[in-house]
This record gives sequence, C-alpha cells and structure tokens, in this order.
Amino acid sequence: MFTKKMDEIEEEELYSNIYEKEIIEPFNPKDVDIVSQPMVISNVVDQLKYGDILLEPDFQRHPDLWKPEQQSRLIESLIIRIPLPTFYFDSTEDDKLIVVDGLQRLYAIKRFMVLDINDQDRLKLTGLEYLKEYEGDKFEDLPPNIQRRIKTQSLTAYIIRPGTPDKVRTSIFTRINTGGLTLEPAEIKNSVYRGQAANLLKELAHSGEFVKATRNKIDNSRMLDCEFVNRFLAFYLLGIENYLGNLESYLNDVMIRLQKESKSTIGKCRTDFLKAMKYAFDIFGDTAFRKINVNEKYGKINKPLYDAVSVNLAKLSVEDCEKLLKEKDKLIIKYTALLKDKKFVDIITNGTAAINNVEGRHRAIRKIFQEVLMND
Repeated sequence: MFTKKMDEIEEEELYSNIYEKEIIEPFNPKDVDIVSQPMVISNVVDQLKYGDILLEPDFQRHPDLWKPEQQSRLIESLIIRIPLPTFYFDSTEDDKLIVVDGLQRLYAIKRFMVLDINDQDRLKLTGLEYLKEYEGDKFEDLPPNIQRRIKTQSLTAYIIRPGTPDKVRTSIFTRINTGGLTLEPAEIKNSVYRGQAANLLKELAHSGEFVKATRNKIDNSRMLDCEFVNRFLAFYLLGIENYLGNLESYLNDVMIRLQKESKSTIGKCRTDFLKAMKYAFDIFGDTAFRKINVNEKYGKINKPLYDAVSVNLAKLSVEDCEKLLKEKDKLIIKYTALLKDKKFVDIITNGTAAINNVEGRHRAIRKIFQEVLMND
C-alpha cells in the first residue's frame, strides 16, 4: 500500500541547474545544546516501563521493523558485552525522552524485558549466533548471572536539551537520524513543533475534504499528507512575498508562527483550507492537482500545482468560489489550456523552489480565476 500511494505523487525537482539553492540554513553553533548522559539497561527498562522514554509518539509509527531474529541478536550482544551504537533522545519540558535514533534497539529491549511475561508480543530469543543454549528463552528463563549482566550493561546516550531552538533541533534530527527507517521531513517537524502547529497539520491532513480532493492517494504512514498541509499553510499564511527561495526553511517558518498564533487565526486557516479542498474537488473532480501528460491524460498529483490551486481558492470568498463552480466549464477550458502551456508546465516541473517559478505559477492560477470571475 505504501509504495502504491507514493507512486501517485509526482517527483518534485526543487532546484535545477539554473536555480541552485543551498538548503542548509546556518545557525549559531552555540544554540546546539546536546549533553552526553551515561545510561544503564536497568534504568532504561524502568524508564520504558513508566513511560519516561516515548517509543511511539505520533511521528514514530514504525517501532517494530526488526524481525524477532534481529531483536534477539541485539539481546545476544548485551549478553556477550558488545557495546551498542549511540542513542539520541530529544528531551521534553516534562523530562520525557523522545527517541531520535535507536528506536528499533529500544523496542527490542522493551519486548524482552518490559512487556508482561504473558504478553503474546513478549520476545523469546531466536536465531542466536553464539548462545544457542538460550534459544526460546524469555528474560526470566535466563540464568540469574546472565540477567544481571544484561541489566548492568551501560549505554552511551546524547540528549537534546529543552530550550534548543526549533530550527536547530530540526537540523539535529535530520543529521543524526540513521535508523532503519530514516524520518521524513514531515515526521521531524511533527516531533519538533509539538502542540498547536503539529495538531493542526494532522487534523487537516485527516479531514474528509483533503482526502476526497486528493482521491485518498497521498500516503499517511510517513506523514506525506501532513507535508501537503504544511505547504498550503506556508504559502497561505506567510504569503508569496515572504518566500525567499528556501522551501524547507519556509515550511519551518510557518510551523514556528503557527505555534504562537491565536485561536482565531488557527480557525481561519482551518476554514479556508477545508473550503479550498471542497471547491478543488467540486470544480476539478478527480483531475484536481494533476498535470496533463504528453499522452493527453492526467498524471500524478503535482505538489507545486496543488500549492497554487489550493492557496488561490482559499483566498477567495465562498461567494467567489461558488461563482467559479457555477462557471466551471469556462474555468476548466482555461485551466486545461494552462496545463498545456509549455512555460507553465516548466515552472511546476523544473526548479520548482525558485522564487520566480513559485510566483509565476501562483500568478497564473490567480489570473485564470479572476478572468472567470470578472466575466461572470
């Protein structure tokens, strides 16, 4: 299912040879606040047991990628005292630890030592390489000296301390996340910008209007749907005039702003987004946000086209949206001609993060909307 849905989204070429852009935004190195903290397995087990280490926050949806054999080999490493790779955590204001890197290893420890002994998911050692005599054992089945050896094994951990600026934390997450399933940008934002901003993205991404307008073709298992909402909110709330060519920084900027916005502004964002999705479907139906291919058939969902159409619809009144719906035949003729225009196709395909291209596609969509409204 994951691969199938991902195939419905057109690959986006953010920067071309003409519009090269440095994505990394420099920040003050003094803002990097990470401390080393030694940890012992027995303490980690307690923290997992009492929920002080969060293995399954919203952005981490795959804590169980490892097979039992892989999890068992990790336990075997603890028994024979092979040091485990470094762990990274993000510390919350209430002293909880969110796993940035090391999720699969910690989940293996949880399955072996934290879950109730009668839990059907409790790990039994299997596929061991050296310690064949412990095959099929749960933690309690191991000899007492082996249990103590595991519990006293030390780990190396680094903690991102509370107060570290959000953009710095985003960069840290991106650089150090090396697990079996590296976090996607939207997943990182959902962790860094916890609270009002992340909640709004998830709410709108799960709305019936968005799912319908995108034909349920955007995979939500890695929060790609939240990335689409993030893009809308950035161009809608910050405005095209404040876009400086770095898309990732721009998407982070709106998350920072959303954290501080009033309830009334959040409410307007919600209302206008849902309005845009409703009329995108009502007017364009199954062709919403999709380019026309060389074979004259509609292709995959195109992110830049989605941005331009959805934001321009959101900025219209309901009365104007109704006028567009009433005159949708005229609009679709203009829209289809635009999708066949080579210049427009280029700015929604190549170097899509370039300022001129962003401005150009939003201007072109706004123009055809206004032409239909003025002729009504």
